[in-house]
Amino acid sequence: MSSCLGITPIGQDLVNIDLNDVYSVTELSQDIKQLFSSTPHFNDILLKGEISNFIKAASGHIYFSLKDKNCVIACAFFRHLQTEGCGDLINGIQVVAMGSVVVYEPRGQYQFSIKKVTPIGDGISSLKLKRLRDNLEAEGLFSLEIKKPIPILPRKIGIITSKDSAAIKDILTVVDARCPKMDLVLAYVTFQENGATHSIINALSSLTKIKDIDTIILVRGGGPSEDFMAFNDEELVRAIALSIKPLITGIGHEKDTCLADLVSDFRASTPSTAAKAAIPDIHELRNGLLPLKHGLDRSYKSYLLAVDAREKEAQAKRVELQKLRNNLNYLNTNLDRSYEAYHLRLKIREKDEEIKQAESKQDLIRHNAMILALIALLVLIIIILLFRG
Repeated sequence: MSSCLGITPIGQDLVNIDLNDVYSVTELSQDIKQLFSSTPHFNDILLKGEISNFIKAASGHIYFSLKDKNCVIACAFFRHLQTEGCGDLINGIQVVAMGSVVVYEPRGQYQFSIKKVTPIGDGISSLKLKRLRDNLEAEGLFSLEIKKPIPILPRKIGIITSKDSAAIKDILTVVDARCPKMDLVLAYVTFQENGATHSIINALSSLTKIKDIDTIILVRGGGPSEDFMAFNDEELVRAIALSIKPLITGIGHEKDTCLADLVSDFRASTPSTAAKAAIPDIHELRNGLLPLKHGLDRSYKSYLLAVDAREKEAQAKRVELQKLRNNLNYLNTNLDRSYEAYHLRLKIREKDEEIKQAESKQDLIRHNAMILALIALLVLIIIILLFRG
């Protein structure tokens, strides 16, 4: 390969070029790699920074980023170079690493290949975050007592995420599986460091003003830790705390809990989990209602049986009452007859008494008449005897 391969004179026309003098992507990557490996300035150097995006792969290799106030560089720490102290490496600590700048050819990316690493304390951003967290916790912003309950049957759900986020697909998958007719209102934001905080706060404010939105989900579908730091912004944390609508976070950074997670009303580890926390499962609700339906059916049947039994009992009482009424009427009729007969007997008895009294008077008169007649006869006899004597 010519040392001038790919180098074109100023103003050269690209129409008439010799393709033998054109770099392939592989050749360019190889040359850059060779340049880095052959330059002492990029080999066996000491690099200081704060760890972020820490990942330990299944192969045992460790991948993370080293960052300072302005820049970030990807790092690789292969398993065969690791020592026992490597178990202390986590996000947020400050380290000094020895290694070389290398090129990963398949992607054409440069990274820092680490040979040794030594922790030297908490990073600046980690210390600032800890102080902020302590202050907010002391104010009670993370207290369980102030967290709002998540509605079981929301009318609408507001979603805050970036427009190109994979979280949207995850949420729609959950919606299709659990409640396909659920209304969603999407508010797109940026999670990039510049402007991320105000973008999220504005979206939260807009969704809060929609009356029939009952739950808001704040989700992030992956990305570098630098984007994750937007969720530790004090202004955003306070905006979430003041929200009148319950908010669920699904920031998708399972190894770290950010301040937005702590202040939210429910923290989910992934966007899918956040969606499941907000969206009711109509199949579960239907299955949960079946025992209630069966219970209501049984209660209704029991009620009908009870009503039927009461109706039969009432009918029997009506028949019995009618019998009593008939017996009472019969008794009343008999009483009336007996009363009439009694009065008739009284009248007959009174008549008999009258007759007897009349007869007694006549007998008395006859008796008195006879006595008077006898007295008269006796007087006559005496007079006769007196005249004879």
